[in-house]
This record gives sequence, C-alpha cells and structure tokens, in this order.
Amino acid sequence: MAMLFTPIAAASLLAVVGTQPTGVFAQDAEGWYKAHPGMSRIKDVNQDTHQIVDEFGRTRFFHGTNVVMKEPPWHRPLEWVPGVSSFGEQDVQNLHDLGLNIVRLGHSWAGAEPVRGEYNQTFLDIMKKQTKMAEDHGLYVLVDVHQDCLARQFCGNGVPDWFAKKDWVSSGKMYPFPLKTTPFPVDENGFRSPQSLCGSVDWALSYTSVALGNAFGRLYNNYDGLGDAFAAYWKKLASEYGKTTNVVGYNLLNEPWVGDTWADPTLLVPGVADHKVLEGLWNRAAKQIRTVDNDTLIWFEGATLDVLSGFNNVPLGDGSKSVHSFHYYNPPQLGSISTTLSNRHKDNERLRTAGVLTELTFWMGDEKQMQGLADAMSATDANMVSWIGWAYENLYNGTSGQPYPELAKHYSRSYPAAVAGTPKSFSFADSSATFKLQFTSDPNIQAPTEIILPPSTFPNGYSVQVSPDGSVLQYAVDKRTLAFFTSTSIKNATDITITITRK
Repeated sequence: MAMLFTPIAAASLLAVVGTQPTGVFAQDAEGWYKAHPGMSRIKDVNQDTHQIVDEFGRTRFFHGTNVVMKEPPWHRPLEWVPGVSSFGEQDVQNLHDLGLNIVRLGHSWAGAEPVRGEYNQTFLDIMKKQTKMAEDHGLYVLVDVHQDCLARQFCGNGVPDWFAKKDWVSSGKMYPFPLKTTPFPVDENGFRSPQSLCGSVDWALSYTSVALGNAFGRLYNNYDGLGDAFAAYWKKLASEYGKTTNVVGYNLLNEPWVGDTWADPTLLVPGVADHKVLEGLWNRAAKQIRTVDNDTLIWFEGATLDVLSGFNNVPLGDGSKSVHSFHYYNPPQLGSISTTLSNRHKDNERLRTAGVLTELTFWMGDEKQMQGLADAMSATDANMVSWIGWAYENLYNGTSGQPYPELAKHYSRSYPAAVAGTPKSFSFADSSATFKLQFTSDPNIQAPTEIILPPSTFPNGYSVQVSPDGSVLQYAVDKRTLAFFTSTSIKNATDITITITRK
C-alpha cells in the first residue's frame, strides 16, 4: 500500500488543493501516513449512529461492486481480456481509478468443498490472491458465500454437488414442479439432462418449486449435518482471512430463500422466515467463525421478501460486530428505494446495528432503469448508506471492452471514505460535480477525514471551501484521495462543512 500513499510533490499539491495553512503541517500529515501505512482495519459498528467504524474510530463509507463467478472454476480469471469478465491486476487498478473502495467477492462453497469434508486449498488460495490484489490497490473485500437457487440440481449454483439428493422429494414433485407439471429428466447424479432445459424456467420463480424449498428446509433444519457443514465452511474461511487487513466482513449467504414453504406456508409472510429459520443458521455459522476470529464483522441477510426485518436479534446478539446486508430490486421490493432505505434504518435502530446495500441494479437499461440508478445514488447519499452495485462485469461494453460512460459516472461519484467524527449529511451533484460533507468533529480522533475524488470526475482539479475557516488542514494522499486533518486548535466537537467543486 505504500505506493498509494506516496505524497504528491509540493507543487502539484498546491495546485490541486490551494495554499496549505502551514508548511509544517504538510510534513505532519505525511508523517501520519508513514506511521500508519496500508489500510485501516474495520472491526466495529457504532451502535448509536448505526455506522461502521474503523480502528481509529472514524465512520466509514463504501462504494463498490460485486465480483461473483457462478460456474466452474468458480472464480474470475486473473488475466485481463476485453469483453471477458475477469478479476486480476488490471481489474483492481480499474476499480481503484474509478474511485471504488470495496468488492463483494464471491467465495463459492461449490468451489471450496467439492468433496464433503475436503477443502480445495488451490481454489481458496486463488481467492486469497485476488483479495490481496484488491488490498494492494486500496480496495476492501467483503467475503461472500454466494448462491442463486442453491444447487445445480435446481438449475442454480452455490452449494457443492454432494449437498442435494434426488430422492428428497417424490419423483412427481422433482424440480421444477409445479412450475412445470412434468419434472425435468435427470441423469444418474440428479442433474438436468439436457442442461439447456434450465433456460425454460424463470430462475427467480424456481424458489417456489417443491424441490428447492425442500432443500433449503433441510439446510435450515441441519438435516444430515448440512447446517453444520455450512458453518464449518465459514470456520474455514475465517481461519484463512481472520488476520487479513482489507477484509471488511463475512457475508454469510446471498439472498437466502425463506425455506420449505410447502411444509410451512407461513414462511412466505414477510419477516417470519428471518426469526423462524434464518436466525438459527446464522448463529450456527457465527459460532464457528468466532472460534477462530473474534474481530471481523459478520454480515447477515434477511429474506428478499422482507418489508421490515423479522429477526429477533443479530447473529450472536452482538450488533457491534454485525452488519445487516440487504438488496434493492423492484420487484421483489414494491416501493421506492427511499422506502427500502427508510425501512432498513428502522431495522438498524431496533437491532442496534448497521446496514449496507450490497446489491442494486447497476447495468445498462432503458431510460426508466437509468433514472432509477440515478435516483438510487441520490437516495443512498441522503440516507448515508454504503452501496455495492451488481455487478462488475456489467460495467463493460462487451464489444469495445470499455466501460459504459452511463455506469462509470455513477461508480465515480465523490464520497467520504472516512469521517473523523459524526457525519450529519453528504451529497454529490452530478451536473456540477459538487460534493458537500457536513460532520461534527471528534477531537479524540487523530486520523483524517478522507474524501474520494476520482480524477475522471475532476479532470482539471477542484476547489475546496471549508467552514469554519481553518478548522481542517488539507493533504492530498494520492490522485483520488484528499485528506482533512482536524486542526489541533479545535478542542471541542465542532460542526464542519466541506464543499468541493470541479474546476
């Protein structure tokens, strides 16, 4: 990380941010970064502000993207090839240049444990290599166990092939019954034959099939120790990542279905599955994680049908060590994103934790969809919510290999990566590229506030206004990051406003 924190030459620094209040302070700022190389550890949630904080006590915000491979070899290739979805050195450099600071990186259980009880260390080492590449370019990683429709037997992905058995339901109710009255033919291993049959069923509706609901029920009920196996995989991941600086958390399971609704239709009532089936599995996994890692935040999801969360408590009851991971798509959400963000804030207050939007529509679409993305950016700012777009591969034009400008401009928004105090509000106006942050300083925090200013958004530099005058001292960390150290003359909590405008 030293390369990211190399100070810009004095002449360049002055041209970008204006005259420094004192020549001595610039050296102090440089000294601070030399004394604190690399990335800050993310370990806690402030249960009063419902925000994630780092080792220095700063409130942290994240803008990022999802990187998930849903088929063998279960990881994105390391080599950059335009038009081919990869995740290597060029990719992490691209994400850094865009101004992003987090990747939700899929760690497929199918790739990690192809034989029950035997982990594929080669696969795990590749995932660790990609995580380290992200760290070298200033990117945090959210370790995500991803699934969609759970298993290959249900035209999905996520769990290993050994997980599901074809005799769990009667032959007449096998997948995709009742979406089709006649189940798909299968081979001797229970896989669709031919596989192309999967394209004839809407994957999202597959969750209503008897067989898929039954399989989720068995996971939640720990049938044949499947819940224990899931928890053991998380223990393995935590043992690999527990000391990794840039790992921001463990996302237990992507978009968990509510369970066996054919056996218990009440699970379809929004909020019921959270406390009835999900909470037990999250606690089972969290207990195993905590045997090897007491520090890393545990990110948990509720059912995608939720309006308000139905959890009785966060995993292991510790809101300071957990984050509510949630998604926004319409459907299944029926209201605006502002409504969802308001509901999640109510959840945060009740559960005394933080929430992060870990998926939202971030791909090219019609005018209505693109306006929805713009509205989402404004709404997350207004609610001071971090976000991770779905998904990285959608950023690029498959023909040219270049980013779509309509998407890149949203990924390249300005935002506060770290706030040395309590944030009150922040916003970014696309048209003028004007960023504004209001926060109350904390004199006990010596680390700086850091604002991300992507060069593509500010090609000719920017002007900075601060109120009260002299309350913060500026220091350009790298080409995209401007730091503000609270002046040592400020002894009490003070309301500070920073406004940055493109030149």
